[in-house]
Amino acid sequence: MKGIAKNQLIQDSEHVATVVDLMGDLDKRVANFSGGMQRRLSLAIALLGAPDLLILDEPTVGIDPALRQKIWRELHQIRDAGRSILITTHVMDEAELVDQVALLMAGKVMAFNPPEVLKAQYQVPTIEAVFLKAEGVQA
Repeated sequence: MKGIAKNQLIQDSEHVATVVDLMGDLDKRVANFSGGMQRRLSLAIALLGAPDLLILDEPTVGIDPALRQKIWRELHQIRDAGRSILITTHVMDEAELVDQVALLMAGKVMAFNPPEVLKAQYQVPTIEAVFLKAEGVQA
């Protein structure tokens, strides 16, 4: 799977299953997983093999706060190991957790900076407020 040696795959599978809180469900059929479990499994599969570039679409939407925090710790460890992560999200508090935010409107990049820089530029306290102000919406 993904060109990963069997022994490494077993070790990596256990690690990512722990990250997404599916370790106790590894013997179950995926067809019997809930939607949330399937979403977590999809994230776990993406994490396998330590890709140099990880592309994730709203990785923690619908996930409880404790597990969300655990997943973000793992994502930060991946980043700290020198790997790149591209995350798309409409959840603005998630955008606060990244190193760089690209603000897209009508298919165009309107801004690209660290969250703190964007908040300072727009003179607002949150990334959500940056987005609203950039759109011309009164917060």
